[in-house]
Amino acid sequence: MDPYKPLVTYDNHEEVIKIARYAPHSGLVLRLNVPNTGSIVELSSKFGAFPGEAVDLIAFAHNNNLVVEGLSFHVGSQCTNPKNYSQALQLAAGVFSEAKMRGFDLKLLDIGGGFPAHYDDTVPPFRRVAKMINAELDRLFPQPIEILAEPGRFLVASAATAIAQIIGKAVRGGKLCYYLNDGVYHTYSGVIFDHTQYHIKSFKKGPTQICSVFGPTCDALDTISLAEQLPDVEMGDLLYSENIGAYSAASSTSFNGFPPAKVVHVNQ
Repeated sequence: MDPYKPLVTYDNHEEVIKIARYAPHSGLVLRLNVPNTGSIVELSSKFGAFPGEAVDLIAFAHNNNLVVEGLSFHVGSQCTNPKNYSQALQLAAGVFSEAKMRGFDLKLLDIGGGFPAHYDDTVPPFRRVAKMINAELDRLFPQPIEILAEPGRFLVASAATAIAQIIGKAVRGGKLCYYLNDGVYHTYSGVIFDHTQYHIKSFKKGPTQICSVFGPTCDALDTISLAEQLPDVEMGDLLYSENIGAYSAASSTSFNGFPPAKVVHVNQ
């Protein structure tokens, strides 16, 4: 691939026509629709051409004087089902083979993101996922081929820890409830937008019980968790959540006049 040629992803005829008109010197990458089973955020309903129509779309781009560099796919964000990658790679390999038979030489494969952050022990280890992906790439794709990946969440999730102060405490229906100065309109926005449950921990030790944890706003939606194992701590104490670097502060707001949390960089 020419390093100075911009890549544009497409998955239908209309996008090809727009690219030919507005970005005729771009290299194209055809996005495939692949299984997203077991991923927290499913993307296949919105993006991707079906494999059976892929080579026809490559030919259509070629007939519009565009060069298709390769294929891309995405198995869904926070993929906890490694078989998604295996199935996606097999589908992509089939398209590579059919394209070659029809005279199109693809040289690039973007395997997308979805690599899971370790939010808890139910998440498969990344080394196991990587070993499977590498084995499938070696088995299915001839050299030379350029492999791209988009490991956003995997890289940044563990880069941040949220620390919040308890600003309210109550017992509701026999259940201990904590109200924090951070919530789903702020650092915990991933609870809503990313369907992720961030586990909340206490700096203080002691016997724990199932507690509810709420954000500071007057909206009932501002619920961080209804089932956290926490000790009986006091107003002004701090709670924290690890692995909260992805899809959190990026979508924080100032809803109800509460400012977003302050971001502190720690150099180690």
